[in-house]
Amino acid sequence: MHVADAGLALDPAQCRAQIEGAVVQGVGTTLWEELPTDHNGRITTTDLRSYTIPGFGHLPATTVHLLEPRGTAPAPKPMSELPFNPVTPALANALRDASGLRFTALPLRSDTVWTALDRAD
Repeated sequence: MHVADAGLALDPAQCRAQIEGAVVQGVGTTLWEELPTDHNGRITTTDLRSYTIPGFGHLPATTVHLLEPRGTAPAPKPMSELPFNPVTPALANALRDASGLRFTALPLRSDTVWTALDRAD
């Protein structure tokens, strides 16, 4: 679920779609995407076929709630980047709450999480 203060949504369906896309992008950054570099800072990924980028089919549906504008002059607000920002902290905090461990590096892939849990025991 994602709650957004979009102000006056001129096109609520388009606004929801923008937010859903940002959530998918945020989850991808948090759980899958990694751009390894060598000691000179050059990207070592040789092609994009081996680079995982999630799509809508990789994740469950996102429920989006748009807050109703308050005040005398509700204005539209940009919704392209703002919904992306809370995804990583929300997932990292959920993982911390479940495991007691604070993860500070991305991506939070299952292999890195399991390794950290194994070392903590």
